[in-house]
Amino acid sequence: MRQNPRFAKRMKDVKESLESNPIQILTSPSDKCPFHKCDGTGWIWIKDWSKRNTNEKDEWQEECECYEQLMKQKEIERKLDLAQVPPIFKDATVNSFDIKRYKKKESRDTAEIARKAATNYVYNFKTMQEHGKGLYLFSEVKGSGKTRLISSVANALVKMYGVDLAFLKADDLLTQIKKTYNDNANTSEDEIVKLFRNVEVLVIDDIAVEKPNEFSERIFFKVLDYRMEHRKVTLFTGNKTIDNLGEVYIEGRVHSRIKKMALEVYMPEESIRDDEAEIENKELEKMLFG
Repeated sequence: MRQNPRFAKRMKDVKESLESNPIQILTSPSDKCPFHKCDGTGWIWIKDWSKRNTNEKDEWQEECECYEQLMKQKEIERKLDLAQVPPIFKDATVNSFDIKRYKKKESRDTAEIARKAATNYVYNFKTMQEHGKGLYLFSEVKGSGKTRLISSVANALVKMYGVDLAFLKADDLLTQIKKTYNDNANTSEDEIVKLFRNVEVLVIDDIAVEKPNEFSERIFFKVLDYRMEHRKVTLFTGNKTIDNLGEVYIEGRVHSRIKKMALEVYMPEESIRDDEAEIENKELEKMLFG
C-alpha cells in the first residue's frame, strides 16, 4: 500500500523535532503544583529520545521546584498527627478564635485580650523559647475556650516553626503511668516520664482537675522540674490560677515551677460549649428534617 504523504510528512517532522530537541517532559502539569510544572507529586518524569536505542538510561525523575515545599508540608502534617491535638481542634487557628461567640461584653473583652496574647506569643516564640516560657490559660468555667485556644497556639507552633510537640490531658498522663504498674505492661514509668520531659513543646490540658494526692504531684514534678531546668516550653490550661495550684499540689513544688515556666492568661468565665453544640445541631437538623 502506498504510504499516505501527509502521514509521512508528519513522521518526518516528529523525527526532526526529536533530533533537534530530544528531551521530552512526560509529566502533565497540574494546578496542584504551585509552579505548574509537575502533577503535584513533587517529581517530573523526563525522557531523552536520543538515548532510546542505546544502553544508556533514557527515562528518569527530577525534583520539581515544589518538592522541598511539599516535603515540608508533609513533615508538618506528620508532626501534627504525632502531637495528638484533639481532632476537633486539629485545624483550629488563633485568627479563627471567634470572640463573638461569647454573649457577655466582659467575656468578649477578656477573650480579645487572650487572643491577642496568643497571637503575640506565636510571633515571639523564638524569644519565649530562649527563656523557656510557655502560657497558662486559666478559667474556672468548663467550656470557656481554653483548650480551643491552646490547641490553636500548638498548631501554629508546629506549622510556623516545625517544633516537635506533644498534647496530653493531665489525667491521661496519670492514667498512662498507673498502667505501667501492671505485670504485663510494655513500658515503665521512667520511659513515659522521659518522653514528656524531652519533647520540644509540651501541652498539658486541664492540669489540677484531678483530686489532690501525692502521686499526681510526684509525677508532674518529675516532668516539670526537668523541663524548667532545661528551658523547655510547656503550655498549660487549668481551672485554678497559678497561685491557687497549691490547693491541689500542697507541697508547692509543682506550683512554683509552673509560675516560673508560664505566663498566665485569663480566659472568659463563660461557657460557649453548649451554644456551639446548639448551632451545630441546628445545621444537622436541617439535613434530617429539611
